[in-house]
Amino acid sequence: MSEDVFFNPGQSVSSDYDFNKAYVSAQIYHHKSKKPVVVVQEKDGQPYLIFEEQTDQATPTESTAKYNVVKRIND
Repeated sequence: MSEDVFFNPGQSVSSDYDFNKAYVSAQIYHHKSKKPVVVVQEKDGQPYLIFEEQTDQATPTESTAKYNVVKRIND
């Protein structure tokens, strides 16, 4: 089951077209910040983006984009 979330693309921590590199970046950021992060992708073929999970938006606005959650890191 896919989960969609809305983020302001300008608030991404990092991005990469390679999932493994994006995932490693997310783990490093999570380890340093101690905050839950998510690896998301807008659609296939687009880069993977990393966001702090708390910056998600409940409803879309002009400054947000819809992303599919690929991986959560929160432990």
